[in-house]
Amino acid sequence: MNHFLKTTFFLVTLAVAAVTLAACGGDGEEELTLQDEEWEGVSISGKDQPTVFFHFTGVD
Repeated sequence: MNHFLKTTFFLVTLAVAAVTLAACGGDGEEELTLQDEEWEGVSISGKDQPTVFFHFTGVD
């Protein structure tokens, strides 16, 4: 039973690592864009200064 638990733990850890690497991996840097008040695309990647986001839900 102890061997079964070790094997199961190893396989679950391996699966989590594979999913994490697949989700975080990619080919180069992608262009990140958001829409402003006039629904125009604004690039937020490759900036020299940090970007601050404000999200208003409209909930009273």
